[in-house]
Amino acid sequence: MIRKLTTLSLKHTTLALLLTGSLAAASLPTGMAQAAGEAVYITSASYFTISQAALSSSSLQFAVSLHNGDQNAIDFNQYGVRVTDTSGHSFTAKLSEKKSASVLPGQDTSFRFYANLAEGETADQLKIDVFRWDAGQADFMKLLGQLPVSSELGEGQVTVPEEIINLRTLDSTLANDASLAFQLGQSVRVSENGKWYLYTQVSAKNLGSSSVKLPAALQFRLVDANGLKYASTYANGSSTTFLPSESDTLTLKTPISKQMAMSGASLEFYYLNQSEDVTLGNMSLNASLQTTALNTKQVYSGQQDGEQMTVQASTSQYSTQADGVHVQTVVTLSNDGEASAAIPSFIATYQVGDSGTALSAADNTARSAFLAPKETTTFYFNAILPSGSDPNAAQLVLWEKTSGTTSAGNGSSTGSANSTSSSNSTNSTNSANGDTTSTTAGTNETSNSATASAGSGTTGQMPVAVFLLKGASEAKNGFTTAASYSIGNKLTLTDNAIVNKNVDVSLVELHAHENDDLGYKTAIAKYKITNNGSNTIALPELQNELLDSSGNSYTGTRQSSVTTQLTPGSSYVVSYSYLLPNRKTADDEAFALNIYDDKSVSEGKVSLGTYQVALQKEDEGDTIDLYPFSLKVNDESISWLYSGGSYSYQLNLDLDITHEDQVIIDSNFSTIEFDMVDSLGRIVGTQTSSLVGTGKLTSGKQKIVVTGLKNEQVDSGVVVNMYEVINTPNGTAKRLIKQFH
Repeated sequence: MIRKLTTLSLKHTTLALLLTGSLAAASLPTGMAQAAGEAVYITSASYFTISQAALSSSSLQFAVSLHNGDQNAIDFNQYGVRVTDTSGHSFTAKLSEKKSASVLPGQDTSFRFYANLAEGETADQLKIDVFRWDAGQADFMKLLGQLPVSSELGEGQVTVPEEIINLRTLDSTLANDASLAFQLGQSVRVSENGKWYLYTQVSAKNLGSSSVKLPAALQFRLVDANGLKYASTYANGSSTTFLPSESDTLTLKTPISKQMAMSGASLEFYYLNQSEDVTLGNMSLNASLQTTALNTKQVYSGQQDGEQMTVQASTSQYSTQADGVHVQTVVTLSNDGEASAAIPSFIATYQVGDSGTALSAADNTARSAFLAPKETTTFYFNAILPSGSDPNAAQLVLWEKTSGTTSAGNGSSTGSANSTSSSNSTNSTNSANGDTTSTTAGTNETSNSATASAGSGTTGQMPVAVFLLKGASEAKNGFTTAASYSIGNKLTLTDNAIVNKNVDVSLVELHAHENDDLGYKTAIAKYKITNNGSNTIALPELQNELLDSSGNSYTGTRQSSVTTQLTPGSSYVVSYSYLLPNRKTADDEAFALNIYDDKSVSEGKVSLGTYQVALQKEDEGDTIDLYPFSLKVNDESISWLYSGGSYSYQLNLDLDITHEDQVIIDSNFSTIEFDMVDSLGRIVGTQTSSLVGTGKLTSGKQKIVVTGLKNEQVDSGVVVNMYEVINTPNGTAKRLIKQFH
C-alpha cells in the first residue's frame, strides 16, 4: 500500500473526506475570529502566526506557530491549516514533521507544513487558512482567520521547479528546521555496457540552521507516464555535507528500459515506513531532460561555485570507409569567467540507435591543470561507427572521469502499469502526533505491477552532456582544403600537445627519386625544428602524411636516429621519407602535407594543419641544394686504374661546400652514397661519404674511389650516381642528387 504523507489523526479522518487540493475553497461561515495584524487569535491570549516560509514555483513550505497564553494545554489536533489563493482554489497542507500535538500553557510550538501548488502561484496570491474542526459546519470546519504568505517572504523567489523536504520526517534526531530544497538540474539518457540509464542532477539547498547530510531513509525513483517505477541510486554526492544556506549537487542514476518514453516522467522522493511507501513529493522531468545541438554552448555542470565554464561540440565530421564510418567530433571547453578554473578529464562515447551500442573515444592530450580566464581548450573524439550507421542520427555523450563514488539506496522497486483511477482523496494535515493515515474516498483502481532493478551506483565517470550529431558533415579531401604554403615558411599548427608552443616547425626541402627497379619512388622531406623558448625541450615527433588529389595517403617515416633534446635558441633538421607510386603525370608532383596527432586520441588522428606542397625539381646546374648545405661542382672527371691485377674507378671532384643555415648537424644526418653503374645499368661498386664527421666531403679537390672490380666489369660507359641516403625504420631511403658521366 502506497500512502501519501499526512498529518491527519485517525479520529479526524471522516472530517477530512471533503478536503481536496483540487476543489475550490468552501464558503466559510461568518462570525469567526479574525486575523489581528499577522496573527489569528483563538482567545485573547492564544494565537497562531506564520514563519519560515519558502516558496518555489511548485511548492510552499512554512511553519505555523501556536502561542499558548492561556492556563490550559491546547491540542493542535483540534485545528487545521490549508493554503488558498485569490482565485478560490485550495491546496492540501502536509505536516512535514512528527511532534506532540499538545501545547502546554506558556509554550510556543511550531508545526512545519508544505503544500504542492499549481504552476505560477505567487506569494501575494497565497494565504494560510487557519480553522477549527467543527462537526456542526457543513464542511466540518470553522474558519478562524487567514495569514498572508507574502508577509513572511523576501525578495528573489525561486523560479525553477523545487521540492522542499523536511528531513526530520526521515530522522527524528535532526533539528526541527532541518530541511532541504531540491531543484532539478539536467537529466541525460545514456547507454553503458549495452543498457540504458538516466542520470539526473539534483541541487539541494540547506534551509536549516545546521549542517546536514542526506538521511539514509531518503530514497528516489523515476516514475514514467504509465506509472512504472524505477529505483534510483546515488551516482555521486550521497555523503555530501550540506552547509547552512549553501547548495550542493548530487547525481542520481536510474536503470531504464530502452523503450521507455521520457515524456511525462517524474522524479519521486519517498521513504519506507515499515513496509509501506510514503511519498514526500515529486518533480516533473520534462524540463530537465537535455540534449544539445552541434555548435551550441552548454553550461558545464561539474564546475565549482563562481566558475563560468561552458562546453560545446563545435564540429562533427565523418567519412565512409571499408571498415565503417569514421567520425570525429571536436568539443571545446571555454572559461568565460574572470578566474582560472580546473580543466576536467573528459572522455566520450558515441551512441548509435536504441540497441545500446556505445563506442568509446578518448582524448589523452597532456594539458595544463587550469584554464585561464577567456581561454579555451579543445578535445577530439574519434570512433569508427558500424558500417551503414548514420552519423547524423548518432549522439556523443561527454563524460567526466571521477575518482569513484559509493552507491546508496534500495536495489529494486515496484510500480503500477496501465493504471486507471478515479478517486476523491484528502491528505489534509492536521495531526501533530505522528499519525500517517491517508484518507481516500471513492477509489476504483486497477493495476499491473512491474519491477525494475536499481543496479549499482558506483561509477568512475559522470555524464556532462549529450550532443546530437545532426548536422555532421562529410569530411572533405584534405588535398582540396589545404592552405597555401611556401617551402621554408613556418607551419602554423593548431594548439596541441605534440609541438611545444615555443617551437617553430618549417618544411625546408621536399624531393623525390624514382626507383625504376622497385616500382615506386621515394620522396624525402626535411623539417627544421627551432626552440624559441628558454628551456631545453624534447624533440617533437611529427606525425605526417602526403595526400594526393585522389585522397590517397602516404605516411611519412622518420629517420631512424635523432637527437632527443633541443636546447634553447637552437635548430635541428629531421628527415622523413614517403613511398609514392611511380607515375609520371604532372598531377603527381602536387600534394597536401598533413601534420597530425594520433597519440592523443583512442581512434584515428587529429589534423594539426594541412598545407599545399609540391615536389621540388632537382637542380640541373652545377649547384646541389642539400639542406642545410649547398654543394657547387667546379669540376668532375671519371677515370679507371689497374694495379696488381685489380681495377678501380675514380671520381675526381672539385667542390665548394657551404653551410647555408646554422642548424645542428650530428652523426644522424643523412649520408652521401656514390654508386658506379655500368652501361647495362648494373651497380659495379659503391662508396659512402658524409658531410659531417670523420672523412667528410670538404671544399676543394677530392677523390671517390671504387676498388676490386673484375675485368669484365670495366666499361667505358660507366656513370656515377650521387645519392642522399637516410636510414628509416622501414629501410634505406635514397634521393638522386647528381649524376656524373
